[in-house]
Amino acid sequence: MTKQGKFARSYAIELIDIAQQDLLSAQALSGHKNIRIENVFLLAQQALEKGLKAVLCWNDQAIPFLHDIGVLVAKIEALGIQVPFGYDLNGLSEFATIRRYTEGKETWTEAEVQAVMNEVQSALHWCQSLILIP
Repeated sequence: MTKQGKFARSYAIELIDIAQQDLLSAQALSGHKNIRIENVFLLAQQALEKGLKAVLCWNDQAIPFLHDIGVLVAKIEALGIQVPFGYDLNGLSEFATIRRYTEGKETWTEAEVQAVMNEVQSALHWCQSLILIP
């Protein structure tokens, strides 16, 4: 069974802030040449993971200690909250697990990388919209 923990509702605001910083880091790194693109996607995954965990925290739910976007989406949907991007971004989960430890073999165009960044930014904005930030 996956370990999990409950946190004060206020922690959701901190998680959203950290998620935004992770996404900014991913965007900054994505503009550089000769980098491991896996690192960009790891940071994008981390941003989304923290955003989804913030939604769970805000809704007084235990946060599972894992890196699986699909599991987090399922937990949110089990609350009756429709996740607009569904499981479309679940593929990022592998960048927080196995792809951290393997040399990248895929190539990505700038347009493809930017499309992922845009999708994660939109998803993170949705997460933030569910949390009342003072």
